[in-house]
Amino acid sequence: MLTHFLGAGILMDAYLIAFKFPSFFRRVFSEGGFQSVFVPYINDFLAIEKINGAKYFASRIFSMIFWTMLIFTTIVAIFTKQFVLLMSPGFASDPEKLASTIHFTRIIFPSMTFVALSSVYTSILMAKQKFLAFSLHPIITNIVLILSIVIGQNIWNAGIRISYGILIASIIQFFYLYCCIKKMRLPSPSIGKIRTSTKISAMLKNLLPVLSGASVSQINVFVNSLFSSFLPTGCITYIYIADRIIQLPLALFGISMATILLPEISAAISKNNQYNIQKTTNTALISSMRMTMPTVVWFLCLSYHIISLLYGHGKFLENSVQKTANILICFAISVPAYVIARILASMFFAKKDTKTPMYASIYAIVVNIVLCGILIYPLHEIGIAIATSISGFANMYFLLRKSKDILTITKESWTALAKILISALIMVLSIFLFKSFWIIEHNNFFDELIYLGCICFFSVCAYILSLKLMGDNETKNIINMIKEKFSRH
Repeated sequence: MLTHFLGAGILMDAYLIAFKFPSFFRRVFSEGGFQSVFVPYINDFLAIEKINGAKYFASRIFSMIFWTMLIFTTIVAIFTKQFVLLMSPGFASDPEKLASTIHFTRIIFPSMTFVALSSVYTSILMAKQKFLAFSLHPIITNIVLILSIVIGQNIWNAGIRISYGILIASIIQFFYLYCCIKKMRLPSPSIGKIRTSTKISAMLKNLLPVLSGASVSQINVFVNSLFSSFLPTGCITYIYIADRIIQLPLALFGISMATILLPEISAAISKNNQYNIQKTTNTALISSMRMTMPTVVWFLCLSYHIISLLYGHGKFLENSVQKTANILICFAISVPAYVIARILASMFFAKKDTKTPMYASIYAIVVNIVLCGILIYPLHEIGIAIATSISGFANMYFLLRKSKDILTITKESWTALAKILISALIMVLSIFLFKSFWIIEHNNFFDELIYLGCICFFSVCAYILSLKLMGDNETKNIINMIKEKFSRH
């Protein structure tokens, strides 16, 4: 919807820069950093049914977030121009792009307060393993954003409409989560004075390096924005769109696996059950790779068709499709590294080791900055994509080295990984075989949809079949479960 109405132009670039900081806070607070520390502490109260203690603890954290964000938002509202130039110094040479970014930032920025506060609600739901309730709240956001793009086309430009949509969506999302907490009779935090206790001080001590580590990992996004602001109009959009597609497997197989893994490992650590820790972590790593590899293969082999189908319409032209597809290929290579890194970080967080993920993130960001500086001028946006991918592998490598003392990857896991990689290679061959028999001459939407659907189905069948023939136990179990369900009906 965004690319259809905005294309890869000035308004789209301006909106994406204005949206960077709220997106950053959502990822830091709602997708790992804050939750990774808060969940084990709130679990200590909920595990022994101390509801009042849990409510008091959550309220103190809730209040700290509220007052901190209120002050921060006020400062940014006053110094918006300086804030925008700090993120995108290249915009200084384009007055129109700079003015639009400042306008959009002032509208969007207050949404961060609601995003940060919502993270407390989602953490409480996660602690009680109510995954469905908080997993549904992005749907509300997307519905509001789509409506904001469609409604009011004769009043405001698309950039202003989507900016107000972000703010309204964050407010609605906040009240939705509040209602979920109330309906389930879970501890509902309230805003009050900032107070501390021994437990709160201990959590804040652990929270600082975690947020720093999560922030450092997200600085990659700001580094990319800073460098890409010096490139021609549209490059920011190309990088953003490719990143959005990559975020799908990361969310499905990385963030969701890490989210489920955190309370599981926390419980095993509480019982000092080393066997369960090893078994759970190995299962999570191999399961995530088993599910991730098909998407990696699709992105590498079908990047142009995917971008063309999803974005190749409206104001998003052929040249934009091709450039975005090239960036998607560069990003796709690093998807397994990012997924593994998220799972390993969750393991460290469950052990209340918050410093190791932070150091890994710092290591990765340094790699990204150095490589961006080297590659941006000869390769432009492709250089930024390559630098981002390599930094993802650097992050994974650091975590793997530091996890040697607490994680042992079993022989069975190495064997399963080898089967997954061989099956992925067979999947690549099946895609090229399919392409040789069916060639699309015209970029018709329905032809592209049918073509992409058939080739994805054909290739994933080849992937699953090869896993089964090589004796992959998990694949066999899934196939047997499906057979049983069909036999019952």
